Amino acid sequence: MFFYLAIIILNICRLSASKELLDLGWGFDNRTIFWPGQTPLYFTKEETVYLKGFSYSFKEFCVAEHGGTHFDAPYHFHQSGWKVGDVPLSRLFAKGAFLNMEEEHLKMGRDTRLKVKDLENWETRNGKFSENSVLLVKFGRSKFWQNRTLYLDLEGETMHFPGLSKEAAQWIANSKKIIGVGVDTPSIDPGNSTDYIAHRILAENSLYNLENVKLLTDLPETGFDLVVAPMKIEEGTGAAVRIFAIVNN
Repeated sequence: MFFYLAIIILNICRLSASKELLDLGWGFDNRTIFWPGQTPLYFTKEETVYLKGFSYSFKEFCVAEHGGTHFDAPYHFHQSGWKVGDVPLSRLFAKGAFLNMEEEHLKMGRDTRLKVKDLENWETRNGKFSENSVLLVKFGRSKFWQNRTLYLDLEGETMHFPGLSKEAAQWIANSKKIIGVGVDTPSIDPGNSTDYIAHRILAENSLYNLENVKLLTDLPETGFDLVVAPMKIEEGTGAAVRIFAIVNN
């Protein structure tokens, strides 16, 4: 594991014209989408201090852990799981795997579930998932990011967007190769879920989640690396995160 981590860091340091860096996160501002009822980003203090010959500015802010592009630590749904500050560094440098479910979402509708057969079909095309992989699932929801109504697809108090089925979450956990799952929706569970079973299964198996990932374009299904960099809130259940894909051209 440490050898693999060293290789990833070395590759980052040796980025050249043959590599492409992609930022897979949305910026945080007053338009950022948060889970209903959660505190959006706002500045509690803004000040500029003028001194002789120079000035300096600073701000203080308040924000919920689970909004915008963010990281779910296992503790979020498993009381003995890792908190944000506990997640091993080796799990934040990962092999990337990409699964495009956009066409399936268009066919199956607003409450589409990722199924086991979708994962098995990915392995048929690409071989087994690599050790220390993070699976990114594109449902095609990023194009709605600028419109909260379309993105959350609210019907009364119920949201409608795709996510993982219970069976797919269990398959991922059983693989022992996937260490995290990222989606271009507000949650790895479908919007109409009431039991959050995908969260529970993955958390109990020490997997983390990446939600509201910016997936406007396709990545290769395999052959790229990821750097996952959450704000290190030691006792956090989650945190805002920067996600970088390193892709071979």
